[in-house]
Amino acid sequence: MYQSIMPQFKLPPWFGAQMGVPGSDTPLGFRNNPQGLVYYVDASHGDANDNNDGTDPNQPKATIQSAITASNATIDWAATPPYTGMNWIIVSPGEYAENLTPPYYCKVIGLGLATGNTTDICVDIHPVAGSPLAGTGLGAHWFNIHFTCDTAAPVLDFGVMNSCVFENCAITDGNPGLATVGIDTTDANSSWIIGSLFKGNSNPLTIGVRSTGDFYSCRVIGCEICAVTTGIDLAGAALCGNAIAAHNYIWGGGAVLLATGILDSVVGDLLCAGNWITATDAINHADANMTIDNHVINAGVGAIELVGT
Repeated sequence: MYQSIMPQFKLPPWFGAQMGVPGSDTPLGFRNNPQGLVYYVDASHGDANDNNDGTDPNQPKATIQSAITASNATIDWAATPPYTGMNWIIVSPGEYAENLTPPYYCKVIGLGLATGNTTDICVDIHPVAGSPLAGTGLGAHWFNIHFTCDTAAPVLDFGVMNSCVFENCAITDGNPGLATVGIDTTDANSSWIIGSLFKGNSNPLTIGVRSTGDFYSCRVIGCEICAVTTGIDLAGAALCGNAIAAHNYIWGGGAVLLATGILDSVVGDLLCAGNWITATDAINHADANMTIDNHVINAGVGAIELVGT
């Protein structure tokens, strides 16, 4: 029987940016498309280091902010559009004690499962103090991330939040009763909040979602919002045209009776459709024509509310 005289070796898997793998561009790293780069973050990896370029999963970055900084450095603000491809940041499960500033034109994907449970194996952005994410949001997509705030600050604190997506995220108060607002913005346009959970530790957040400026063409769809004062607060908003709040569950989490479910008492442009709300006043709306089939309990009295009160 023939036997090879040469020893046989099993080579390690190769990724883009290693050894000239076909389809990769070694100097520029692994790509999710011909232009967009992929950065890896894994704080528990033995070779994790923020000095790595982060495009090799075997040599990831240690912090999310380092990956955000690297991704933002690829933006060319003099170009139209300012990016050649949407970058991705893939984050391995773990607790990241970071106060992040937002990435631009980038997807941040959390591995694991972020349901809001303290025992989740997920990406939990959980700083010692202050907001887990604060700054200007522009073209960022956050998926399956748990954001936790332990101090008297908004969990997500935006001056501007344009064209951002929060999908299947958990936005929580880690220290009972301290975090003030789940998502707080002074100016939002074309942003989507989808299938996300807003909750407290043992007490609800004070407010779930709030805009004190524009909320134009924004969506809050399929979320669970536990709050004390207001679930969705647009009382201070200026422009809310084309904005929709639909198919949300809004309540006090069983700890308290929520004061107001949805508040659009000044402008009245938010379309409220198919929400399930229990509160002292489920929907306080300036335009009764902008409410459709919302199932409500106002101070213990159940009904299908066709108009805001």
